[in-house]
Amino acid sequence: MSFIGKLSALSYQAIFKTAVWVRPPEQKPIALSPTSRVLCFTCAGIGDTLTDSVVFKALKETFSTSHVAAVVHRRRRALVEHNPYIDQVFTFQKAPLTVWHLSEELAAAGPWDAILQLRGNDPEPRCLSYMLNPDVTVSVPNMTRMGYLCGHHVIQPDWDDTHGVEQTLRIARYVGATTKVPQLVYQVRPDESALIEEKLRRLVITPRPRLVLQLGGGRRASWRDWPVERYAQLIRLIVKEDLKAEIFVLGGNDQLERLHELDGYFTSGAKPYHSLVGKLTLEESAALLASSWALVSTDTGIMHLGFAVGTRVVALIHCNNPVTRVGPYGYGDRHRVVQLPRPANYRTPADATMADITAQTVFLQLQDLAQTR
Repeated sequence: MSFIGKLSALSYQAIFKTAVWVRPPEQKPIALSPTSRVLCFTCAGIGDTLTDSVVFKALKETFSTSHVAAVVHRRRRALVEHNPYIDQVFTFQKAPLTVWHLSEELAAAGPWDAILQLRGNDPEPRCLSYMLNPDVTVSVPNMTRMGYLCGHHVIQPDWDDTHGVEQTLRIARYVGATTKVPQLVYQVRPDESALIEEKLRRLVITPRPRLVLQLGGGRRASWRDWPVERYAQLIRLIVKEDLKAEIFVLGGNDQLERLHELDGYFTSGAKPYHSLVGKLTLEESAALLASSWALVSTDTGIMHLGFAVGTRVVALIHCNNPVTRVGPYGYGDRHRVVQLPRPANYRTPADATMADITAQTVFLQLQDLAQTR
């Protein structure tokens, strides 16, 4: 967190600790009905926001005519706009003035029968829910340092050993909502599918099944990334063994350096893959994944997007965030997982390297998945 960010967080904590001293939250009963209005804050990254999508599914399946709204970071708006279980979307942005305007907007759209704090570490969403109604705000202490702003707490002592979908579903169950099919939700629109098809026709016209390789995630947790050299080795295996796949390399602008490194392994002749790094929006990436037979990805937002749109995924998972917490959940046999073993005396992510996952290991998982095409 930047110095300004830390200063802002400290300011919010000081102001709202005083507010709680004057007006502490009271735990008022929450009894949702078909006419209830529920507000959910989901203000984290792509993967966490998609993990939260199951809560909206549970709310609507249990209370089908209720009004369910989401507050989401402006850069993640597309994720909730493609969730058919959400009726109304509000965008969150870090800035005192915009937070104040959002509080007015949320108050005007209320009153809210329940306010659910899902994922997100920023102080602003916690403060917003306190301003609206702390007495019907539900939170998980593990997710925030500002639990004192919430009237209801979902205690999860087994947090570190629980899958993210189950963690967030417990909040839904606390207010009486559940789902029999706890899967991530993202619905690609027909026009988006048509647009990606038009875009890809300019690159390739072969009818071979599409295979997407996600080059990595953000720089913040680069220890989760698979070495570029391993991607190059995997591509060579796919070509050599004739897996009959059209390979697309995907990633954001922060992966352009890794793309350049990958290109360095294929300097003679035509490259055996098509680069889409830095070229697709989140919506276009989702449409690409939905049209592909498989995705190879480390623990990134794109991996979770692959789960949500229903493509097959070979997930390469670092031992720091094991598959039992971040891997596929409730998808039957559509996915394969390669889990990096945890070394003896493990203390930090740097003590284990994703380079220990070989290209041959990943290729064998792809071969296995290819049998289900």
